[in-house]
Amino acid sequence: MGKLKVYILTEGSSNIGFGHVTRCLSLYQAFEEKGIKPKFLINGDDSITGLVKDTDYEITDWLKMREQVFERIKDSDIVIIDSYLAGKEFYEDLSKLTKLPVYIDDNKRIDYPKGIVVNGNIHAEDLNYPKKEEITYLLGTKYIPLRREFWEVPEKEIREIVQSVMVTFGGDDIRNMTPKVLNLLVNKYPEWKKNVILGKGFRNIEEIKSVADKNTNLIYYPDAGQMKQVMLDSDIAISAGGQTLYELARVGVPTIAVAVAENQIKNVETWKRVNFIEHTGYWQEKQILNKIALSIEKLKPVNIRLDRYNIGKSLVDGLGSFKNLNEFLRTLISKEIIFRKVKLNDIWDIYKISNDKSVREISFNSNYIEKIDHKNWFLKNWGNNFHVIEFRGKVIGQTRFKVNKENNEAIVSISLHKNYRQLGLGKLLLTKSLEKFLEENMEIDKVIALIKKANYNSKALFEIIGFKQIENTDEWSKYELKRNKYEKNQNSK
Repeated sequence: MGKLKVYILTEGSSNIGFGHVTRCLSLYQAFEEKGIKPKFLINGDDSITGLVKDTDYEITDWLKMREQVFERIKDSDIVIIDSYLAGKEFYEDLSKLTKLPVYIDDNKRIDYPKGIVVNGNIHAEDLNYPKKEEITYLLGTKYIPLRREFWEVPEKEIREIVQSVMVTFGGDDIRNMTPKVLNLLVNKYPEWKKNVILGKGFRNIEEIKSVADKNTNLIYYPDAGQMKQVMLDSDIAISAGGQTLYELARVGVPTIAVAVAENQIKNVETWKRVNFIEHTGYWQEKQILNKIALSIEKLKPVNIRLDRYNIGKSLVDGLGSFKNLNEFLRTLISKEIIFRKVKLNDIWDIYKISNDKSVREISFNSNYIEKIDHKNWFLKNWGNNFHVIEFRGKVIGQTRFKVNKENNEAIVSISLHKNYRQLGLGKLLLTKSLEKFLEENMEIDKVIALIKKANYNSKALFEIIGFKQIENTDEWSKYELKRNKYEKNQNSK
């Protein structure tokens, strides 16, 4: 799948912050897991280089260089744009240049053209996006893209007594909240460890140093791994109301949130409604520090913090980047996929799929297949009830039916290339194969599937199609689909 042409357009700098770049980075990393290398085009300055240092990126004003950028992305497969600066006209023009445009949104900023709109914010489903046939919406926290380090998170210790607090106001602290909050903590909780995050856009570091005490731990420009570790080590967090709240929820850190921008207000209000955070209001409020102090006291009891931990973990599972990516790829591939009978020159594509480690593990014969053995088997079987799905000249999945004429039944097997799983292609392939097979083999009364007991994904797939489990052993399960019931179900749809 590495030949797909993917661009990510976003913005980030010491003046406007790094939230857009951070969540786009998580999508970039998910693409990499699939063997796809996107191209980052970032409207910003050198302050973001540390964040994207391991990516293929360019810092360029793609708004001013519009024509040149459009020429580059023309005929691309996927273009993702995450911006507060680009206008509706830019989006409309971009949507005409790429096979699949994707728009990252927060607050229904514009009336989006055809494509996919992703809003992983907790309030996304409350925004009443207009329903349009040519737009797919991916809404809510299950789609929130988190950086690679937050895909898997160990269990956090919830201490009986609060010992440490984290202070994080983004990459720039544009409202100068960090020194004020730190001063409050130093005066009221001198014995607590204070983990203070300092971003590259901070212009108030000297002021922060001036109020720090001996228990203050100033953490300069942390990467995602360091941020996760600080969250695991902190009993409470005091945070701005942006994307960091989702990482805090993923780790399960009881949090006090301060909205430092208008576009954060809906976010923090909804997090408050689901009872994960203490919401102290907008940063300009006169009583903001008193509200933070009261919220700290409210979070001291261990049972309260344990409740918040469980709520956060239940709402953000860390898989949002992959759920997004799978939907992107499913949409793109389903437009071009070809279902057909196997051909003789498919032999080595089938070999690669069949010999994949994960396929061998779920097969009854899990041994590595030698090329000569595969060649002999393929030449013997390739013309009989054997179908594939093809994407851009490559076979990415196959099904085969082994007929038992004496019992008027057939045993079906299916496998997909590892890079194309979890995209809904297994259901498409199995459905089309069944229809074709039953149409061409009228004497067959039932189709059997034999599945290893631990192969839960295959079990779920066959059950969705209509197969029923009829036998179960310690090693495998036997599933059956009767022709008459299958045809009856198809006719009723």
